[in-house]
Amino acid sequence: MYKRQDKEFAFVGLNSCIDKRNWYFAHSYLSNHGIKIVASSLNKIIHRIYNPASKVLVLDCDNTLWGGVIGEDGINNIKIGQDGEGKIFEDFQKVIKNFITQGVIITILSKNNEHDVWNVFQSHTSMVLRKKDIVSWKIDWNEKYKNIKAIAKELDLGLDSFVFWDDNPIERDQMKRFVPEVVTVDVPDDISSWPDLLKNLDQFSKFNTTKEDKLSLIHI
Repeated sequence: MYKRQDKEFAFVGLNSCIDKRNWYFAHSYLSNHGIKIVASSLNKIIHRIYNPASKVLVLDCDNTLWGGVIGEDGINNIKIGQDGEGKIFEDFQKVIKNFITQGVIITILSKNNEHDVWNVFQSHTSMVLRKKDIVSWKIDWNEKYKNIKAIAKELDLGLDSFVFWDDNPIERDQMKRFVPEVVTVDVPDDISSWPDLLKNLDQFSKFNTTKEDKLSLIHI
């Protein structure tokens, strides 16, 4: 708990979390803001104790795994690996790659030409993720909220095990409306925050990684 608490304190600033006046009135060095942070951290920990971590991360491709639209920009013009935005998408993929080592299942939902998508995975030298990392996918022009149900059936997992990450607010709204069991991340417009946001996503936090987690992909 203390590690999470210290991390939250560092994020908002230690001075705003400490109020020495409270020591004399309530024997607590924490300010009201600090108390709220501790309470929130405890709530997240308790929630994780009684609720299993999510198992599946569902990702879009265009403007999510790389910058640009592969069908329009072509493989040589999408942003991945270069300085600036390209580096952000590369770091975002590195977080995803690390999730795989923790037993998280990676899937793709993309409205795209399937050949174009796999060409990026197989041919772009800056791609961190490879096709072998993707356990299941639906790359077509069907609605994503319908395709995610098909993937859940294929994997034999409940929809409440899924976390959906898509840059398009329309796709996110449809997922929330038609498949509310799925955790749909409210992705910010500022992509520079994406790597840290994904890395610290509570849905995938767990106290330890079991042998079963690490072997989960083998049995699918």
